[in-house]
Amino acid sequence: MKRKTGLIVGFLFGLLALSNAAIACGGAESGKHIGQVLSMNSSSGTFTIQDAETNKAITFNADADILTNIKGANGRVMVNYEENDEGALVATSIAF
Repeated sequence: MKRKTGLIVGFLFGLLALSNAAIACGGAESGKHIGQVLSMNSSSGTFTIQDAETNKAITFNADADILTNIKGANGRVMVNYEENDEGALVATSIAF
């Protein structure tokens, strides 16, 4: 009985973990991406994250304030962004 209960609890925790990854970004229409910071380039005003949902690298343009905040990021960050007229993703805020 304990083994069966343990398997059920483990299964439920697994589902919960997977659902958080799926909800993390909510698709391109949500204006949000969550992921691990891979790199930052102050001279070009960009940073790149590895998206938690797609596992792909996504690069954002950002102002100096956001880039300064990215330097202190540890773990995953949530990036709120907008797409500009040229199709580039511009970070409007970050949270971690």
